[in-house]
Amino acid sequence: TSAVPANRQTLLFSATMPKEIMDIATKHMKLPLSVEIAPSGTVAERVSQELFIVKKDAKLQLLRKILAQYHGAVLLFSRTKHNARKIARDIRDMKHSATEIHSNRSLNQRREALEGFKSGKYKVLVATDIAARGIDVTGIELVINYDLPEKPENYVHRIGRTGRGFNKGIAVSFCSPEEKTLLQEIEKLIKSCLYTRESQP
Repeated sequence: TSAVPANRQTLLFSATMPKEIMDIATKHMKLPLSVEIAPSGTVAERVSQELFIVKKDAKLQLLRKILAQYHGAVLLFSRTKHNARKIARDIRDMKHSATEIHSNRSLNQRREALEGFKSGKYKVLVATDIAARGIDVTGIELVINYDLPEKPENYVHRIGRTGRGFNKGIAVSFCSPEEKTLLQEIEKLIKSCLYTRESQP
């Protein structure tokens, strides 16, 4: 701060502003003012949300059925990089083109995956939350939450990757019995219950 004038105006812009960052900013500002376009937890209006209650070991079978129903770009979220790697491999075994983005991949590998997804080389991009921050791709037809996120606000970030602009989008979430608490936290944040569908094999 020694390199900037004492009398100045500081503006911070972000698609999301976590409470921890707001606390830091407030400490260093004289008259902090926060302006929100939409409250935290606001979900895009054009995204239809569906929830499947499914056992953990049946998720892959359900994924196979869902991928057969959609022909556009699919962004799939996994909680861990190990699972992301495995899911991408399983999707390729289903004869769909797929790649992955997670923290174990090099910058060049991430760039190739993202460019391949944008160009249509890959139908499915499997990502973790850590690696997904830089994903800005238009025309994603479907977002799949293979694993529910541990932080409920990440649910809003994830499904916001589809339904951009004036386009409609679809978000499908898999919830195993072990993830029930995560589901409750998400529904509390978005102030809505997710529409549940049967996951018959």
